[in-house]
Amino acid sequence: MARADAILAAVQRIHEAPLAPEGWTRALPSIAGALRSEHGILLVQNASRTTELAVSFEMTSEQMDGFVAAAHVDSAFWGAIRGVPVGSVAPTSALLSDREYARTTFYNEGVRPLGAFHGLAVSPLRTPQRFVHISTGRRLGRQDYDSKDIAALRMLAPHLVTALKVAHRLAAADLRAAGAGDALDRLDAGVILVDAASKILFANQTAEAILAGNDSLGIDRDGVCAGSRRATWVLRRLIASCAQVTMANGGPGGSMVIPRAEGGGPLRVVVAPFRADTAQIDTAWLGAARPVAILMITDPEREQRVRKEDLRRRFGFTPAEADVALEILKGDGRDASAARLGIAAATVRTHLSHIFEKTGLHRQAELVRLLMQRERELTSTDGGLKKLDGDF
Repeated sequence: MARADAILAAVQRIHEAPLAPEGWTRALPSIAGALRSEHGILLVQNASRTTELAVSFEMTSEQMDGFVAAAHVDSAFWGAIRGVPVGSVAPTSALLSDREYARTTFYNEGVRPLGAFHGLAVSPLRTPQRFVHISTGRRLGRQDYDSKDIAALRMLAPHLVTALKVAHRLAAADLRAAGAGDALDRLDAGVILVDAASKILFANQTAEAILAGNDSLGIDRDGVCAGSRRATWVLRRLIASCAQVTMANGGPGGSMVIPRAEGGGPLRVVVAPFRADTAQIDTAWLGAARPVAILMITDPEREQRVRKEDLRRRFGFTPAEADVALEILKGDGRDASAARLGIAAATVRTHLSHIFEKTGLHRQAELVRLLMQRERELTSTDGGLKKLDGDF
């Protein structure tokens, strides 16, 4: 009964391990206890057999370093360990006789300093990039692992395999999420994920800044809202349409323009169905809302600030020169640019003279080509502007 309880405790710790940073440190004592062992170790090696992670139980740092080094140096014996099928249990005595094992570098440099001899190992995960090894050991002089010990590890092996697969997928998901989050935060367009009730599930940094301004887009107790009751009704109707399989009047989603309460240029909002695979998973039983729509928010005034700041940093333009350069890019001449800026045409010519000096150009057509190239470099593949270093 004591062995059965120890195995159950080890199973619980094994499945908890992928969910906490110190999970395997807590799981190894339980695994060793279920196998009546004094030592335990988990190694993760990469494709070149270099150890990337080592977690041990009842081993000093020097002993663990010696074990890791011996596993890397003794290619013959360690090759036999790596050859054991995934999930299969292998006592060291099944790989080599005790006499042969006692002569290996792995034993003398990795196991003997522990005061151990017999070992019991399993490989829960093997991919082209990673090899995971878990083993426990018994002190020199104790009996070798018997059939009951091997049966106990065989009971644990499927749980180890599952837990390592979960850990592998969680790590990959975390990496993708971190990369996607960083990329979204670099966009100057706002990105918001909402559920069917218009509750915000995610907002990138630009969207958070827009929401914090609470000028034309904000949050109330019912979710994301616009500056007026009418605009809020339209926005939430577009979001609700994304949760429906069919629509009587056209497809799901759409676009709208939201005026600013304080004046200035309006926000442009595109509402589209969120169709990622994860969105098709019913997460209600987990207490997690399912995203149904993605909101892409562009602020023309903010984009203009990004363009001006880029020109100032790239070419050393003054704010007034950056304004003139962006107006010239519209291609309708100096007089029209002067009229929109509310300055004299002579002032535009003066600014252009300074712009030519700073860019090394001599003709307005060359300037337009340069600015268009800079626009292409600044614009992301999905039409949004990339953020520059720092927020402004």
